[in-house]
Amino acid sequence: MKNIFLVFIQDLKRISTNVVAIVVLIGLTVIPSLYAWFNTLSNWDPYGTDSTSRIKVAVASDDPGVTIDGVTVNIGDQIISNLKANTTIGWVFTDSTQEAIDGVYSGDYYAALVLPSDFTSDMVSFLSDSLEHPQIQYYCNQKKNAIAPKITDKAKKAVQSQTNSTFVNTLTKSLVSASSAAITVDFDSLTLDDTTGNSLIDVISGKLTDAYNELQTYNVMLDSLISITQISSDVSSLARSSSSDLPETLDTQAGELAALQKLLDANSVSSLSEVSASLSENVSSIRSVMSSISSLYQDMDGDMNTFTDAITQGQENLTRTQQTLNALMTKLSDSIELLNKIASDPEYDFVNEILGSDPQTLADFIASPVEITTKKIYEISAYGSAVSPFYTVLSIWVGGLIMVAIIHTQVKKSKHLPAGVKPYQKFFGRYLTFYCIGQLQTLLIVLGNLFYIQIQCPHPVLYWFACSVTSLVFTIFMYALTVAFGNIGEALAIIFMVVQVAGSGGTFPIDVLPKVYRMIYRYLPFPYAMDALRETIGGMYGNYYWECIGRLFIYIIIAILIGLVLRKPFEQLNHYMERSKENSGVML
Repeated sequence: MKNIFLVFIQDLKRISTNVVAIVVLIGLTVIPSLYAWFNTLSNWDPYGTDSTSRIKVAVASDDPGVTIDGVTVNIGDQIISNLKANTTIGWVFTDSTQEAIDGVYSGDYYAALVLPSDFTSDMVSFLSDSLEHPQIQYYCNQKKNAIAPKITDKAKKAVQSQTNSTFVNTLTKSLVSASSAAITVDFDSLTLDDTTGNSLIDVISGKLTDAYNELQTYNVMLDSLISITQISSDVSSLARSSSSDLPETLDTQAGELAALQKLLDANSVSSLSEVSASLSENVSSIRSVMSSISSLYQDMDGDMNTFTDAITQGQENLTRTQQTLNALMTKLSDSIELLNKIASDPEYDFVNEILGSDPQTLADFIASPVEITTKKIYEISAYGSAVSPFYTVLSIWVGGLIMVAIIHTQVKKSKHLPAGVKPYQKFFGRYLTFYCIGQLQTLLIVLGNLFYIQIQCPHPVLYWFACSVTSLVFTIFMYALTVAFGNIGEALAIIFMVVQVAGSGGTFPIDVLPKVYRMIYRYLPFPYAMDALRETIGGMYGNYYWECIGRLFIYIIIAILIGLVLRKPFEQLNHYMERSKENSGVML
């Protein structure tokens, strides 16, 4: 243990007596903190309004609008008017669509929104038979920047959503206003007044009941008319029968009288002859009259047939009318029953209350019926605070990487050191120098994050402790790689850094990264160091902070094994590579 501290003290003396070494030490201490601060500040609030308002997006409209019933409607102008009041994006309103499109190609604008000439006409096409979906043309320069298209895509979707919401809002407001007005006007010459205490549905039910009663009266009248037509038909049949039988009866009686005359005796012949002559004259007169009556009945028979046909047709029509009225009465009865059920349903009162409410309120609800209540868990106020764990951990690794590139890891022989210093004593003695410089780097990074950048951190002491442990792990790990493998160890440290930057989930969720990163990230120290810092920034969950610290200590054991055990097999190879570099005359 004594020799370990002797090596460390000897290093401190050499540094303190060398001005260049002091300057280099200051540089080693400051550079990592600058790396962390600059990256955190540059990502402090990239998605806030102050930042996105500087992203230029061109807007142009060729929409002339349409005229409906003498009213001019131009939805394109309404959209542009709304965008002028929107400061989320740096909207630029060009004079022509071609100017907007050319600006996207030249890189003057990140994107462009163009409203075509048929936008309004397509928007109101639902009023006609040909329904067309209106389109907004979106142009995006994806070459200009990798993140900007994601932001402009959000702006595009916001415009689309706002347009749809405005359209539904306006349409619903108009319909509700019209429905509310209809409730307060006359209904079939009936004035509805809220003071009467009768709802619209009660009045409709009463009117349908009156109509039902009147239809019953009409039905009785139809039964009477049908009976009358039946009597008329019977009279017509009787008249036709009488007119055809009377002449035949008279002829029969005349024949009987002639036969009776032959049977009478001679004494009464003269008298009977006179009577017979008189009867013959009367029969002749009657026959003459009957001939006239027969002619008259023939004329009447034709008229009676026509009249009978008319009565029969009328009877059929009245029967059909009665059937129709019966069906109508049945439907009215069902309607009255349905209306009574509706009137007694609690949901009717709810609908009636809605229609009687403010049209604007109802329109806003229908345009956006669902509201999302956000409950932020482990809320972090700024994006910069959220990404600071990644850049802080990365800067600590960069600091250790610079140290192994500048400071010698091998302890050379010195008269100030005893002859029996063992390799492990040299290993830990020189590492104490790395550790102290690494802790200075980390302390400066932590102080700058807390007081200069002012990241969110409700647990500053634990934040510093996590950074200190991270520096301990990273410095001893890279130090051990360099001790064991020389320049190859430095290269391995760079490779580890590159892999962890890409696949540790520092900026993007690990779930969206390629499969190879999802498989190896849990074996790297970066994720556990970042998670420990996130616990101190966003809030603690159980003992997860200490679990991360404990897993980081595992890498200390791995580093010691590399530096002390794997060093000997590669010692000759490292000496050979050092001599080869010196002989090249170019490489350090």
